[in-house]
Amino acid sequence: MFSISRTGLLLLCLIMISVGCQKASDPATDTQSSSSDASTADVETPQANAKTPQMASKEGGDKKTEKEEPEPFELPKTVKGNWVLMLPQQQQLMPLYLFKITPPNEAGKSEKKADKTADKTAEKADEKADAKTESVVLLSRGAEVLPAKILSSTTTAETVEFDESLINEGEEIIRLNFQGTLNKGAIMGNISFNGENCVPALLLPTKEKDLSNIKEPLPAPGFQEFMQAMQSEDPYKGLNEFTQNERMKTVPVALDAYTRLIAVALSQNKDAKTVEEIVNRYIETSGTWGKRLQVNAMVSSGSMLARSETDANIATQYLDQAEKAIKEGVTPLEGWDTEIALARARVGLKSDNPEQIKAAGKLLQEEIKKHPHDRELLTELVSYEKSHGDIDKAIEHLGYLAGSPLSFRERQLIAASKQNPAAVKFEDPRETLTSLWKKKHGSTEGLDEYLTKSFRRFLDSYVTKQAKDVDLKKGNRVSLIELFTGASCPPCVAADLATGVIESAFPQSKVIVLRYHQHIPAPDPLTNTDSEARFILYNHGGTPSTNVNGQAVQGVAGGIEQVESSYNQLLEALIPALSENTDVKIELSASAKDGNLVLKANATGIKDIKEPLRLVAVLAEEELMFEAPNGINIHDMIVRSMLSEPNGFPAVDGKLALDKTIPLSEFKGRLTDYLSAFEEKSGANFTGAPLGLEHLEFVVFVQGELSKDVFQVASVPVSGTIEFKSVKPKTESKPETPKPETAPKPAVKAEKPESKPEAKPEEKKDK
Repeated sequence: MFSISRTGLLLLCLIMISVGCQKASDPATDTQSSSSDASTADVETPQANAKTPQMASKEGGDKKTEKEEPEPFELPKTVKGNWVLMLPQQQQLMPLYLFKITPPNEAGKSEKKADKTADKTAEKADEKADAKTESVVLLSRGAEVLPAKILSSTTTAETVEFDESLINEGEEIIRLNFQGTLNKGAIMGNISFNGENCVPALLLPTKEKDLSNIKEPLPAPGFQEFMQAMQSEDPYKGLNEFTQNERMKTVPVALDAYTRLIAVALSQNKDAKTVEEIVNRYIETSGTWGKRLQVNAMVSSGSMLARSETDANIATQYLDQAEKAIKEGVTPLEGWDTEIALARARVGLKSDNPEQIKAAGKLLQEEIKKHPHDRELLTELVSYEKSHGDIDKAIEHLGYLAGSPLSFRERQLIAASKQNPAAVKFEDPRETLTSLWKKKHGSTEGLDEYLTKSFRRFLDSYVTKQAKDVDLKKGNRVSLIELFTGASCPPCVAADLATGVIESAFPQSKVIVLRYHQHIPAPDPLTNTDSEARFILYNHGGTPSTNVNGQAVQGVAGGIEQVESSYNQLLEALIPALSENTDVKIELSASAKDGNLVLKANATGIKDIKEPLRLVAVLAEEELMFEAPNGINIHDMIVRSMLSEPNGFPAVDGKLALDKTIPLSEFKGRLTDYLSAFEEKSGANFTGAPLGLEHLEFVVFVQGELSKDVFQVASVPVSGTIEFKSVKPKTESKPETPKPETAPKPAVKAEKPESKPEAKPEEKKDK
């Protein structure tokens, strides 16, 4: 639960690369942001020749002659000196930051402090001066690494700990904590990110003063041997020998090797004594990288064993060790408590003792109150309720799981269980819900409606007190959120759902959301020419991209696990605008009559705005049922058409107004013609593409032509009866012509994102 892939960590550190699905082959924009704080390392990376660096190269001095012998490098005996923070990433060690470390100098303290009879005031003054001394100073950063700032540091002659703030656009986005101890010339330790993850890391000594000569990654020791062990005919034997090799005990990849070895041992049903011996070695080796990483190994081992068929007492002993270490002072990572509780509940549910089973159920029920969105807890609760508890409660929890998109891990486990059900046991929540629904009601009648209600309940559960406390009577400005998304875009899940939470939290009289679909990363039947044009107008590079009142908001992306953080990012940008007042008012009406859409809008109160304005008009579909490949099944406020150019109508004689009548056949025909043309061009097949168009919203907003600020927005539902008489897609109206016989194209709504089966279910999940 607490490990994060090396690639994932590097992407966190290289956050300047956009998160999301990129359009075609467009490169991500690499923008560096400077911090105004003088202590922030935001220096330009010198353009140096790419030579193979020596981490202990001699600094400065005159140019050496060929006969000159290089100075011998001595292993540091204390942490004093310059050090490069290296992060293991697959087969490389990535240089991130260069630090100067100065441990406290006991000999340099005031003589008064050493004299027991010295003045106490002088002693306190010396202690205060020592406290101000920066023991860790950030000198330089890698070329593509975020600017950073040391917040606090503590050192001794042999240990280092510091907190570092990683900064983007002047704001902290990641809090990094390093803890390490000097060991054979390197400072071996671990890093936690935002107190959530913990991975091995090390500081290597150098005489360099910047990273211009150390910008290339170094080969990760032991990686090739690790891969050879994994790919050998007998992975268990290979990994076991690898982890017992003395030379490999101090390389970061050894910890990965241990988790794989434990997983293989469990899958091969090795006896309890063998598994226990491996886990003990894993915990001992983890201790080389610090106590925190060692406790993390205890928690993860206990969790892996609790999932397996191994003797439950073995899992319990490691969970006990972890809790003891926490009581003795190891600061827990976020989620340890939940993982320990979940593991103990799994042990209890495997028991034959009714009291232990009941206690496990109670433990899960208590934990879900603290973590209502934890899908693993909910999955275990379903297991408990359907076998030992209440079937109605099992259906309730399944509604939450099946009504919302699956996590990446769930998709992996479902695929793996279908591929190898004997090795991986994991139920698809939709299938389990269908089975229980039939058992209770005798058929699936009413299930779809229940899933829709469950989805709305899922969104409501994320609404925070901060949103509920907003005074809706304060301010008359309505805010607009524009989301650019894609049906096949995995990181769009969090953005789609987070905007849905905003819609649950605020009425349309305060916030209106519009969603513009794109063919990113795969063909999307909800896309149209206007949604593409609006995407280009904002110069977005990929999906998801989000604008609040015309201005981009970062950090709204990810899987279902990132819904809460994405929602909080939106809320932070939105709340200040909700209390604002504006003179801009929009009057509008929309009706369907005699096969036409009659649309009118008029904006007033614009005379004091000092830039050219546009009146942007949109027709959006209120709600649409469509099983998108990324798991979003209910789509709200999908942009179907814009009444003019993507930047709207210009003012005429100082007035922003429109009065248009659009034939419904023309409105729908434009959409179907676009999809047909795209099919022909791309080879996609949108057979059965969702074009309900029964409930439309007319949305109009005033936007600055230069600033892109949205000054006011309003929306009304289209009244009357929307009837499309004799409207057929362009392809259907074509006369049939004989064609050579070919295999028919499958009816593809959109291309599904790939996910590989998780072959080893006992491994820790990424968080």
